[in-house]
Amino acid sequence: MALQLYYRPSFEKSLKRLGYEQKKIAGVILEALIAYYSAGCELLAAKKIAPRFFYKQLRKPYYEAGVEGNIRVIIRREDEQCIAILAGNHDQIRKFLAGK
Repeated sequence: MALQLYYRPSFEKSLKRLGYEQKKIAGVILEALIAYYSAGCELLAAKKIAPRFFYKQLRKPYYEAGVEGNIRVIIRREDEQCIAILAGNHDQIRKFLAGK
């Protein structure tokens, strides 16, 4: 079964704080994530959308996804559910993880 991507209200709120270009990058990250999850976590599927896509575990249950620049998306994985929690830059991600 493919993983499903959901969005927390905190994610929607974090998107509102981003500038226009940053929002575009976050949108590409989400498109690549959906392709990645739909293909059974096949990295090549995501790289067709964004050649520099990366997805890495930070610490359980948190993962980070990105494509370029300084914008990242933090995801919490729980079984087949992947929940987007935050979109932001490196410092915002570090601050979020420090509070967890």
